[in-house]
Amino acid sequence: MKARVQSYLALLPLCLFLAASPPAVAETVLHVAYEDKTQFPYYMGDTEKVLENPGAAVELVKLIEQRIPGLRIKFSRYPWKRCLAMLETGQVDGIFNASYNPERTRIGEYPWKSGQVDPSRRLTTISYHLYALPDADLGWNGEAFEDPDLEIGAPLGYSIVKDLENLGVSVMRVRSSRQSLQLLIAGRVHAVALQSVTADFLLSRNAEPLQDIVRIDPPLKTKPYYLMLSQEFKAANPELSEQIWNAIGELREEKLEALAQPYLSEPG
Repeated sequence: MKARVQSYLALLPLCLFLAASPPAVAETVLHVAYEDKTQFPYYMGDTEKVLENPGAAVELVKLIEQRIPGLRIKFSRYPWKRCLAMLETGQVDGIFNASYNPERTRIGEYPWKSGQVDPSRRLTTISYHLYALPDADLGWNGEAFEDPDLEIGAPLGYSIVKDLENLGVSVMRVRSSRQSLQLLIAGRVHAVALQSVTADFLLSRNAEPLQDIVRIDPPLKTKPYYLMLSQEFKAANPELSEQIWNAIGELREEKLEALAQPYLSEPG
């Protein structure tokens, strides 16, 4: 009997410790996908691998874990068209960087406020520009083409494709921004429409073969970009989804510029 009492007394501190400990927070995994091509400085490398220095947007999304206890971010990389398809089928919980497109509301969820998409909770802002050879006469005035009888290259699955079609021009869909520039040099298209952060990076890193290409101002479009969530994830986690989007808006304001700086400072 005495030995049994001593055993109970020996266990007492452990019991008190467990009783005082806060309950463990259940872990939720957010599986997000982004493109397997460079979008400087937001994500780096033409690869399916998540690099050690992955890009400013990837680092920002990872920081959400610090804002929301129990949330773990898992990253995957695929061609952008596949990212969109996997969001629609719920194979991934989210994708970035995704501009707002009304047609995409059929396949996923954006942050909303007062009945419309909420740009205060965007991840970043990116412009699209036309790129052409110096002697090109595109007739772009910032709102329309003087003569829409043009063939313009643009990456497959990017929202700018629909924008160009609405402007009345013919669009050649290509696999990547790099291939778009190569088609331009080969004379296959009159111009290409690319995100300027990506195209300017490619031009700076491939100066000799692409040296004749110039950027045309004003931009075609300037758009906010978001983390989209799958309809399944949003339906199962409505409060968590809002917390994730709130965290992105806060982190963009507080951290994005500093996260981007090391990439912008790298020698070309």
